[in-house]
Amino acid sequence: MQRPDGSWDPFDDHVIDFALARLRQGERVALVTLFSIDGASPRPLGAQMAVTAGGESVGYLSGGCLERAVIAEAQEAMEQGANRLVRYGKGSPYLDIQLPCGSAIELHFDVTLTVAALAKLDRAYRARTTGTLDIGPPPGTKGPVLTRHYRPAPRLLVAGTGAAAVQLLLLGRVSGFETELLSQDAPTRAACAREGLTARPILGTGHARDVAADFRTAFVLMFHDHDWEQDFLAAALASEAFYIGAQGSRSVHAARRQRLLAAGFDASEVARIRGPAGLFHGTKSAYALAASVLAEIIDAEQRQFPSLVSLDHSPVARRYSAARAAAGAVRP
Repeated sequence: MQRPDGSWDPFDDHVIDFALARLRQGERVALVTLFSIDGASPRPLGAQMAVTAGGESVGYLSGGCLERAVIAEAQEAMEQGANRLVRYGKGSPYLDIQLPCGSAIELHFDVTLTVAALAKLDRAYRARTTGTLDIGPPPGTKGPVLTRHYRPAPRLLVAGTGAAAVQLLLLGRVSGFETELLSQDAPTRAACAREGLTARPILGTGHARDVAADFRTAFVLMFHDHDWEQDFLAAALASEAFYIGAQGSRSVHAARRQRLLAAGFDASEVARIRGPAGLFHGTKSAYALAASVLAEIIDAEQRQFPSLVSLDHSPVARRYSAARAAAGAVRP
């Protein structure tokens, strides 16, 4: 995503907004996609990199051993105006470019995407819905059609107070999460404001109605006064949040469970709440607690959203992709 100062994060996982911005400025852009993996790879199938004709790029496809070669290949593809599929590593014609892990990957270079196609993906992303892009092998080559899924950015919503809440939001931001704090505590909100974090005041538990947690949201309660929790937990359980966590000891969590069961929540619903929140417990600093909770959130996110792509090997899918490749087709 674009930073407040107008620059772009070169290691962002989401590259569509950068590619769209450069296309709108009249620049040529190649969208490079990790199309197949033979062996191991530090990046997942469907990982992407956007490259301009001038060599500017956002995204990454390896641990750092390949990106310069990818930029050069993308520039050549843009000069020729044709998509291509290139193999790197084991079995590649590029003998001077080897992957340290001994594996091989294939990269798809798409130089035909249009502003309209990328704008449709960008609108879906900003509306927090999922868009898809079909990526097929270049004409005259064989292979599956890869459908790349562009899910909304992960979101971290924290309700509570204290240093750990602020540290969790800071760690979440640098890890690619959209972040927001709900807090009744003015000093906690002020600490967030100093760090450029979004914070909203809550004046009572009735503000739990304002909780908007979609399927890409992690919702964490970090109240020291657990009387604030009940309504927020109810709102979280009524949402699609992929992760719900609550701070406190094991005994506090046991009491929390009993209150929710007594309020009529089903045991399977209550089991959605991770408590005490975090991969490891007994931490004695706000930094360690925040790292523990974020690690658990990332683990849950990767388990629930394991793949960026789906593959279709059927001849019909290949014909569909070939027919629409020049338009950079985006499926609804």
